[in-house]
Amino acid sequence: MSAILADAYAKLLDLCGLAAGLTLAVMAAMISLDVLIRNLGIGNFPWLLEVAEYALYLSTFLAAPWVLRLGAHVRVDLILNSVPERVARIMEVVVDVLGAVICLVLVWYGLLAAIDSFAVNARFDKELIVSEWWLLMAIPVSSAMLFVEFLLRLRRAMGGPGPRAAARQEGF
Repeated sequence: MSAILADAYAKLLDLCGLAAGLTLAVMAAMISLDVLIRNLGIGNFPWLLEVAEYALYLSTFLAAPWVLRLGAHVRVDLILNSVPERVARIMEVVVDVLGAVICLVLVWYGLLAAIDSFAVNARFDKELIVSEWWLLMAIPVSSAMLFVEFLLRLRRAMGGPGPRAAARQEGF
């Protein structure tokens, strides 16, 4: 059962990474098209920059858990490589615990902010009218997935190969 859950979770993160990449690709194409039609004097998409802002924001939150799972986030291997393996493992565990705790805090406060926004019916009213809570929900959802990923990393750090071997396996 846990293997099925782990596989489903990995597929969910892959889907998040794919959605983030496609979102950015579509936005790049749409901005290019907007510049082209504006320069040809045909018109423009007045809503496009606002959609691009929301897309950039959402794609960042979509991609974060996927990037963490891949180990493609920023890490300072110089420090891990300069200390004994036992110390490197302890540092890895501390970072994973801190990351998990910070993500739980983000889940809690992000959820509170989204609920509050929903309760007062807060909206962004520019070219488009967008409910604020819908955008705020990206914070607790993404942070919950990051929390799960930090727990998985913690489990690997405590029982698997050391941080140096894990970094080599990830290709960094």
